[in-house]
Amino acid sequence: MLEIGREKVKQKGLSGKIELLEADSENLPFPENTYDLATSAFGVRNFENLNKGLSEIYRVLKPGGRILILEASEPSNMPFKKLYKAYMSKICPAIGGALSENKAYDYLNRSVAAFPSGKDFEAELVKAGFADTSFIPLSMGVTSIYIAKKEDIGK
Repeated sequence: MLEIGREKVKQKGLSGKIELLEADSENLPFPENTYDLATSAFGVRNFENLNKGLSEIYRVLKPGGRILILEASEPSNMPFKKLYKAYMSKICPAIGGALSENKAYDYLNRSVAAFPSGKDFEAELVKAGFADTSFIPLSMGVTSIYIAKKEDIGK
């Protein structure tokens, strides 16, 4: 995937501005207070150690920097939650397995079910040092956007 991404960056003439690299989320190869913004889409759920990964992101953000995370979550609305669980546990793995012949869709269901969502994930952000946390449920809670801030040093 990195090679495909690098080729796209090169084709768009952005090689001097964008560098794609592989790194461990729990040991980022960047100095403290480097970035204004950190983003992740459907990746934080896969951190081996959630607190350590979030703490590392906190470390590399500048004071006042923000984190934006788009992540899958289980909906809380009861009628929809039951439909969602049936879809994720039965239909999605069956269709996905038939199309891809692997167990990725079984993993998707398990990882979403195990991931803290909503207020529980906000608590994880606070535990890692973040403040001003909020979240926005999307698609009836199937995904959520989490927003948090690294406090300014002067506060």
